[in-house]
Amino acid sequence: MTNETDSAAGPGPREGGRPPIRPRALLMSPGVKFVLIGILTVMLVVPSLFVWVLVEERAERAREVARDIAGSWGGTQQVNGPYLVVPFSETVTRGTGEKGKTEVYWRTAVLFPERLDVTGEIQVEERRKSIYSLPVYSGDLALEGRFAVPPRDMFDPEMGGTIDIAADKAHLVVGIGDVRALKSEVVLTVDGETAIPFEPGAGPLNIAGGQGAVGAAGSSGINAAITPLKWRKGFSFRIPLNLNGSTAVFVAPAGQSTSVALTSNWPHPGFTGAFLPDSHEITEAGFRAAWSIPYLARGIPKSLVTGQLPLQGMQLGVRFVEPVNFYQTIARSLKYAVGFISLTFLAVFVLEMRSGWRFHWIQYGLVGLALIIFYVMLLALAEHVGYGLAYLAAAGAATVLNAVYVGTSLKSRSAGLVMLCVLAMIFGVLFALMREQDYALLIGSLIAFLSLAVTMFVTQKIDWSGQGEPVRQPEGTSA
Repeated sequence: MTNETDSAAGPGPREGGRPPIRPRALLMSPGVKFVLIGILTVMLVVPSLFVWVLVEERAERAREVARDIAGSWGGTQQVNGPYLVVPFSETVTRGTGEKGKTEVYWRTAVLFPERLDVTGEIQVEERRKSIYSLPVYSGDLALEGRFAVPPRDMFDPEMGGTIDIAADKAHLVVGIGDVRALKSEVVLTVDGETAIPFEPGAGPLNIAGGQGAVGAAGSSGINAAITPLKWRKGFSFRIPLNLNGSTAVFVAPAGQSTSVALTSNWPHPGFTGAFLPDSHEITEAGFRAAWSIPYLARGIPKSLVTGQLPLQGMQLGVRFVEPVNFYQTIARSLKYAVGFISLTFLAVFVLEMRSGWRFHWIQYGLVGLALIIFYVMLLALAEHVGYGLAYLAAAGAATVLNAVYVGTSLKSRSAGLVMLCVLAMIFGVLFALMREQDYALLIGSLIAFLSLAVTMFVTQKIDWSGQGEPVRQPEGTSA
């Protein structure tokens, strides 16, 4: 009877006075719940990956529309030149008598200007198609400078043969990224008086994309014939260019010494290329920039024997950067999604432990999904109202929703207010991280450390096993 009674009453206290561990109580313990929340956080990576795919899909759609606008208006422009191109042949005789063989090799000598000054005024505007836009521009450029007398070794034989210069086939060649976007006829002024119209094509040269060339696939060129009387003695030149383009403009330092001066009404320039400007001024009304490239810095001799347009990988220029590329910004913010969700779950967990109510793990999942939907709302709104307003609206909606939900679930108005403050801080920090890309890792690591430190001390008195304090046995009582 005693055994049956004892059996019916259930197992007694374990050694040490601590009550026995029941499976249900163990599953409801704070420690196990903390582990489950961690697993749930990792599981939420899957929907965040789907959001990232959605962002990339919309970004590709925006790029397609940008290419469509650029195809109609004009693409990225690269002005490369001018170069004086003179074809010549080398006749080589091999063997003697009846077995002798004569071969003729044609080559092109390319002479760089002794001095090149490029000035340009670029008016930028945004062209829209549907909900997408692209910065496009109309540019007025002027190429001025002088060609010196060709050096004597410009036509030296390579195989010991006889040189024959095709002096009447000399051309001045200018490479242009998208020749279709020229808005007027281009005329070459020689020595301040002779006007020579340009013809389409690069004359004797081939235009092929070298390593680092910008937009080489769409490159083209124009050429103008130069009489032997002019090019043999050297001449000055002026070439005005009126052309449309989009996204960026590049100029090659074609002169033995080159100076470039550009002005524009676009207040967000991105200077890029082989050389950065020596000086620049950026205001809300636009920018001014100036480059100066001396002969030795360019690292190329005064003339070359080549069939390709030179300097296609050594251009300098400026990109007309959009103030916020929100697709890239949202994609970067998704990398912080796990930490973002973890901080929110930690706040909810601490509030739960300090209240008399329990927050089910499914409710944690709903809070996490609300944070995932924040990214979708941000993407959708940013395409219509811009990144700043979109972030304010999406973050505000997610903050209010989760704060009210946590407060009502825990039956605590103070818990809801605390959650409101925590989420407001988290969204504010995330926005700052996206604005300060250079310091994002440093800021993120400091926030992670502080969050862990606060969590450690706030949860210091939590009974992670959920079994309560051990039951003390009266002195003298046997186990």
